[in-house]
Amino acid sequence: MKLNLTRTLFVLAAVVLFYTSCKKQNTPSASSATTKAVIDYKTLSSTIGTQFYKSITGQYGGTDVNKGITTPFATHDVGNQKVLLSSVPLCGFVMDTTFSTKTGINPMVDTVKTHFENLHLTYTCDAGQVNGYIVRDSLVNVLNHSLFVFDTYAITQYYAVKALDQTYKLVSMDGSLSSFVETKNIEAPNSVSTASIYYLVGLKVNFASGSADITAGTTSFKTTSSEFGPQLNYKTITTTYYGTIVYLGKHKAKVTFTPGAAYIVDLVTGVATPA
Repeated sequence: MKLNLTRTLFVLAAVVLFYTSCKKQNTPSASSATTKAVIDYKTLSSTIGTQFYKSITGQYGGTDVNKGITTPFATHDVGNQKVLLSSVPLCGFVMDTTFSTKTGINPMVDTVKTHFENLHLTYTCDAGQVNGYIVRDSLVNVLNHSLFVFDTYAITQYYAVKALDQTYKLVSMDGSLSSFVETKNIEAPNSVSTASIYYLVGLKVNFASGSADITAGTTSFKTTSSEFGPQLNYKTITTTYYGTIVYLGKHKAKVTFTPGAAYIVDLVTGVATPA
């Protein structure tokens, strides 16, 4: 599965922005830094698990598996109007669109939100009946809380969803997903970011209750976390982690790092407990 250049640039732009800002501050790389960040596997496992769940359920925007096979895209606010991005599908129906929105004017009074997204979806069929879809979805959200504090969320998704029964409430998911989340305070200055790529193998998702519950399947991940600020003597500490997520149902998953710690994470609340 290969994303085209245009869609990939959305995430790369966010990552480049982070590392460029660090370079301008003339901070040393992790290899030359003498200060080491303490690894908090409990918090990290919660972050890895919840970022994945938020991504597939449209909480950052984009495709929402909860919407089912007939309407997988959430309704977006554009000004004072609601825009539904898909309707009744047909076999071979393809959606390919790019759009952006912005809410808020003064970051000192409210949060200014900028959203840019590219959506590409193709419905798949079996014996003339729609039974799933393949989605390529890239988006960037930037939230400006003041003149100095910014949150950035960048997501790319490329996976296939297929119905496993006649109710269309149980589906499989296979493919890949990447996320980049950063909080930056320019005035302080400090920043924290997490960049992850997930590979989905044999996920089974049940949303009969209205809330997607991943009952089976495995996700391998690679996560790179970067931190900069006074707590690290203004050095950038970058660490890469590898591991797997095994889904247990009831919105729980076991996050295991290679080698080392393992935690059971509630994908909705983010609560993590030692496995």
